[in-house]
Amino acid sequence: MDKTPIYKESFQYAHQHGEETQHIASHTANIGCKAAIEQAIADHYSDNRLNTVAAVQDVVRRFGYERTLYVLANTVQDMGQDGRVSRANKDWAWTIPVAFESGKRDVSYLITQCHPGLLDMFVTAARHEYLLSLPLKREDIKAEAQRILTEFQSTPEPNSPNGTHYMAQISPDFLARAGTKDHDRLMAMLPFQSLTLSTLNGRKGTYALIRQDENRFRPLVLRRPSLRKQLREQMPDAPKPSSPGRGKAKGPEL
Repeated sequence: MDKTPIYKESFQYAHQHGEETQHIASHTANIGCKAAIEQAIADHYSDNRLNTVAAVQDVVRRFGYERTLYVLANTVQDMGQDGRVSRANKDWAWTIPVAFESGKRDVSYLITQCHPGLLDMFVTAARHEYLLSLPLKREDIKAEAQRILTEFQSTPEPNSPNGTHYMAQISPDFLARAGTKDHDRLMAMLPFQSLTLSTLNGRKGTYALIRQDENRFRPLVLRRPSLRKQLREQMPDAPKPSSPGRGKAKGPEL
């Protein structure tokens, strides 16, 4: 993998601070990443479908998430009037600060050699795969527990196949990021003695189930984390590798 640090200042700043070498190396890597994105989209597009996960993994293996997202953000920021790029991706792009040269965008690593619709799909997949690479924080687990609790409470009748339990599907994204301790923390937050996590015959995914006689309207069990744990969760962790093999997404006809 190219581990060249991203230089986020202009060449003028680099010249004034004796950092031209860092600027040039980062700029060269940005151009290489741009070319890799265009090639990956071309390589993984066939039969009007783009295998977004495979395309993203090709680029990330070479340049990492930080540079891949940086180059994508620079391009999407420049596509403000293009309706083929989603509003969500445009809003995300502006959260990423990118370097300008003399007040102008550096166009040398704009992604231009692919259909904007395919690029939008690639951006969406890259953002999602990056999210899945991040370890869960306490607030992520709390949000999932609250979502499950709300689903239990909004279901008027037991909805399990045999009609004896209330059930709610665990988010696939949560499962992709969660380890054994995260499952334990999720279960500890949900205030049900009969709670189990299980797969169901004939259904995809993993479900939280509680007996029909449970009081569904109890609040979450929230214990205040220790200061040491809060500090540990704030420290950056090495991302987990993305799991291969997810399906293809349908793309626009070219």
